[in-house]
Amino acid sequence: STAWSLVREPGFRRLLIINWLMASCWDVHTFVVPVIGHERELSASTIGSLLGAFSVAAMAVRIVLPMVAGRVTEAVVIALAMASSAILFGIYPLMQTALGMGICSFILGVALGTIQPMVMSLLHQITPEHQHGEALGLRLIAINASSVLMPLLFGAAGAAVGVSAVFWAVGIMVTPGIRLALRVKPPQSS
Repeated sequence: STAWSLVREPGFRRLLIINWLMASCWDVHTFVVPVIGHERELSASTIGSLLGAFSVAAMAVRIVLPMVAGRVTEAVVIALAMASSAILFGIYPLMQTALGMGICSFILGVALGTIQPMVMSLLHQITPEHQHGEALGLRLIAINASSVLMPLLFGAAGAAVGVSAVFWAVGIMVTPGIRLALRVKPPQSS
């Protein structure tokens, strides 16, 4: 079997799409916050603090995640993270102050910080053991492609329709992924 046989598996395909959506959120946030911060005439250090709040939250949530993971399935954690991200991308551009943007940035960091560990756990559960390396490779291809393409796409969109519209577009883009996340289930052990 080849790596591409994994893409034919519905569970793996769903997980890859979810991972791509959430990686796009991460990339767009990192790319667009400096733009919206500049638009709001925030200083470079304030913009850096907004991005720092996001990073601290994304790291801190991973410390408590093992306690949560024992009580809630990966799919539920991912669906909640996606729903939170969609809402936050909807309200983020409405925040006019650094404090409001900082709160959104921190909460978004918490939501997006949960994704990678949950995706990795599910990935190892839904793929055959002999194909774990191939599954990880396909995941990396999707994330790296996203890291190149999404900032280009949303940068062009932001220039054409405004930065706020980019946030809203990402929120809308993520929303269908919530249902998709709830449909990713590891195989039942016999």
